[in-house]
Amino acid sequence: MIVDKSYYNWIYVIPSDWYFPIAYKDNILNREEYLEHWGKWIISDDRGNLDKLAAELDSYVEDRTIQSIKYDRSPQEIFDLDDCAMLVFCDDRERDEVWLILSTFGVATKAWVYERETVEMWMPGGLLIEKWIEAHGLEDEEAEEVREETKKRYEKWLSTIGKESKKGRWSFEQMG
Repeated sequence: MIVDKSYYNWIYVIPSDWYFPIAYKDNILNREEYLEHWGKWIISDDRGNLDKLAAELDSYVEDRTIQSIKYDRSPQEIFDLDDCAMLVFCDDRERDEVWLILSTFGVATKAWVYERETVEMWMPGGLLIEKWIEAHGLEDEEAEEVREETKKRYEKWLSTIGKESKKGRWSFEQMG
């Protein structure tokens, strides 16, 4: 199911019965397993092509062959990108299988990033957070506040890995 709501920064492709937490072969990953194994294929293309690819991949997400996908509404200019990025999430133990699917739809460029690397790039001093701060013209105190807030958000996110909510697995709307 493609979830395209204007108040989200991303367009999501998730199973219609999507739930959180993150699992591999129906086994919920704990924090350590998530940081060791979870990652994404990154595809860069124009939005129209990514919309078409998302529609083609939707059935693979629906049957959970591909765990989930998200992609940009528009190019992230603050990161000097001319194209949109699509992130195709999976456990590294299934990434070759997911790559074969992507390649059947004409995806030719390979770029794999682990979530632990993404977290590092958004932590204080990391490439992405510092680029974001620079692009927004933040200095000193404001920049430090953004660094600390981002660090807290990632720590909170990572503290939820491997856990279920008191009412059971979390829904996409709860995550939004």
